[in-house]
Amino acid sequence: MSVAVFLQGPHGPFFAQLARRLSQSGVITHKINFNGGDRYFAWADFQVDFTGGESDWSAFFSDYLSKNNVDTVICYGDCRRLHTIAKSICESKGIAFGVFEEGYLRPDFITLEFGGVNAHSRTDWSREAINSYLARERKPVKSVGQTFFRRARFAMAYYLAMRVSQSEFPHYRHHRSLSWLGEGVCWIRSFYRKGLYKLMERGLTARLTGELSGRYFLFPLQTRDDFQLRKHSDLVSIENAIEVVLQSFAQNAPKGSMMVIKHHPMDRGFCHYQKLIRELETRYQITGRVIYCHDLHLPTLLDHTLGVVTINSTVGISALFHEVPTQVLGRSLYDLPGLTHQGGLSSFWSQPDPVDPEFFQRFRAYLYDKTQVDGSFSRHIAATIDGVCRRLTEARATERRRQPETEVDLV
Repeated sequence: MSVAVFLQGPHGPFFAQLARRLSQSGVITHKINFNGGDRYFAWADFQVDFTGGESDWSAFFSDYLSKNNVDTVICYGDCRRLHTIAKSICESKGIAFGVFEEGYLRPDFITLEFGGVNAHSRTDWSREAINSYLARERKPVKSVGQTFFRRARFAMAYYLAMRVSQSEFPHYRHHRSLSWLGEGVCWIRSFYRKGLYKLMERGLTARLTGELSGRYFLFPLQTRDDFQLRKHSDLVSIENAIEVVLQSFAQNAPKGSMMVIKHHPMDRGFCHYQKLIRELETRYQITGRVIYCHDLHLPTLLDHTLGVVTINSTVGISALFHEVPTQVLGRSLYDLPGLTHQGGLSSFWSQPDPVDPEFFQRFRAYLYDKTQVDGSFSRHIAATIDGVCRRLTEARATERRRQPETEVDLV
């Protein structure tokens, strides 16, 4: 019988409901909690609180896997420090390591891969593999719809529970930098700013789809603590990325072209870059050529832009879908010849490599079949878990071929 251990998951009840479903199918489920927020949303046949420090984790986890005959470990994100250590231990023991992440395709999908996600993905992303793949022509089930308020509620409950139980987990250090109170304040500020920006940015979409259509480049920002930035790029911060892009834009972009910098919606209440952008406009003599916006409809912007610059966000995949030339600054699984610009940022502004639409369609079908599950971590959870169980079944044969000594038999 399969034994699965859950580590940290997305905020909310998704991992608890998945563990319950697997348990009902005969899988023995375990949950390791690292703080009170983990414990508040947790469910499993067996739960344990890890209250030690990072230096204690490796020995604890290795011993836990052996004592409980674990064959599968499941987590959300593979770049959190404790998850990175867990992954290394699983690889040494031949234990399957399943990683969830936000969908590579947005907004109606989540990602599930074994071994790693994003630039750590073990999927073969070579052009040969993509071109030779026979797509199964899966059709998306349904639109997820609005998730912001639900995600915000889950996040606030998580951080409150983490704070209340802080004394029970004295050595825990969260991967996000703010305190529970700081997180709460920022989410409240985010609600306020969402309404404010809706008023302030009235008319901007009409301008970008009218007089400025085809005259601007788009730089959609990522969250300030995104592991895609911290682990999968050589940039040190969002501020650093903004400066790199604006300096290159000033030096190389065609005269008369504009730059639109779009703030990440999940970072709305946490940070603001207006002052920095104005300083850089002055420094690089591009005053009046930069527009900083927040809540405009991204697909509409993509229909009217000259090109997209991204660190490694999945917005890049959306840009490719719209056949928009795209420059990736970090390391990304979709940064491939025929999809993204391969010549570097300085040449991108005037001579961007075009998107090969036929190759992109093959890439998207391959990506969808290999890594994506229809649904969301916060809405339509039961239906999403149906898809996860199907994905686990499909992954079982693949993992057995890769690790013949390991059973991945979750469903």
